[in-house]
Amino acid sequence: MITLYKENAETVWIPVAKGKSGGPARAFLPFNGLSGSYTFGFKAEPTREEYFEALRVIQQAYIADESKVFRVNNGTREERQRKARWRHGNKEGSPLLGPTLGWVQVPVADLEKATDALLEEALIESGADRAMLAPRAIPPVLCESHEELERESTRLFRKFSGEMPTGQAAPKKILGSVDQFVRDAAVVAYVLRVADGKCECCMNPAPFAKRNGLPYLEVHHVLPLASGGSDRASNAIAACPNCHRELHHGTKATDIVERLYSRIERLVREHVGVQQGAQPNSLPLAG
Repeated sequence: MITLYKENAETVWIPVAKGKSGGPARAFLPFNGLSGSYTFGFKAEPTREEYFEALRVIQQAYIADESKVFRVNNGTREERQRKARWRHGNKEGSPLLGPTLGWVQVPVADLEKATDALLEEALIESGADRAMLAPRAIPPVLCESHEELERESTRLFRKFSGEMPTGQAAPKKILGSVDQFVRDAAVVAYVLRVADGKCECCMNPAPFAKRNGLPYLEVHHVLPLASGGSDRASNAIAACPNCHRELHHGTKATDIVERLYSRIERLVREHVGVQQGAQPNSLPLAG
């Protein structure tokens, strides 16, 4: 399900129309710049707004399946038109397009670099009418101990570039008296950075600062690593110690997880696939 654009969001859903007569697809991208104006809305009653406002209205109209009946052909017949439409380019009189191919979730930082072809390719590869355009990513910085993870994630936190790390689809398990996993410090740094010092569960500030001056929050995998969850930013949140314990042991943990999925756009629901003989970590590494 697509969600409405919110100010300061990391990603945004972009509608994509099928190409005309087998031609390339056409997406609602900011060809006039983010502060430029764009034509959108009902064919018989178009309007113009700046890019993000136009996009938000298109998204809202699509979610609500908003339509209206107009009299056309000099009033000789009625025609029902949908509001989730936009003009591709600045040519007056060109047709208004709809999301007939689908929607692609695009990193806001990459909006002005994205192309119609990239979004079309993402939808084709997904085999569905929803897809995600992967942001520019940094490779994993793998750590086998808590100390190494703390050191490397702090280093990456301080030199944060804004790029989402690739992470690991299936992190390696380290056998011992307490099983642990090889963790990606880049994922920890990214999640802590975007949390901006606040717990992503209760939204309260971190309870204290660490000796290095950074807010104390712990990185929690929504689908645990021991249950087959990935070590990626799309499966991780920053939590205060209290919320972290509740996510592991609380009676309302399932409800909290559902709220996280609905509120945090970067999260992607993953399928449970418990690894042979694995148990959830009782003491996950803190960020």
